[in-house]
Amino acid sequence: MDTIKDIATFVGLLAALWGLYKGFVEFALQGKQKRAEIFLKKQGEYFGNKSFNEIRGLLEKDDPKLKDVGFEEKRAYLTFFEEIAVLKNSRLINGDLAYYMFGYYATKCLESENFWSGMNKNDIFWNVFLRFATEMQTRLRSNGEVVTHEIEF
Repeated sequence: MDTIKDIATFVGLLAALWGLYKGFVEFALQGKQKRAEIFLKKQGEYFGNKSFNEIRGLLEKDDPKLKDVGFEEKRAYLTFFEEIAVLKNSRLINGDLAYYMFGYYATKCLESENFWSGMNKNDIFWNVFLRFATEMQTRLRSNGEVVTHEIEF
């Protein structure tokens, strides 16, 4: 009788541990799913925004037409990268993923003389952008910087 009781206790313990394990796995998957949703939303905002597409094209060659882009459009463009920085710092977007998808563009903006024409790049209100873009620039300019093919949300 004690043997049956011990076996039942052991089976119950195994079932509880299995349930706990499955709960943790499900929790982790839900976290990844939420991070994926956040990332895909931000990616859609960036690549689906007509103004951002125009700015991005002009930044490729630091086109003098960037001087004519209005302050509000420039502010929105910079604010987008600040949002990415906050999401990265909060670990809602993986740092490698932020670099891979947005690092090049943040660097091009940081380095553009024409984009910053008429704007104070050193204004304290661009601090979050400047830190993010400088970090991306450092990664981009470092020798052999690559992102693993196993990048995750």
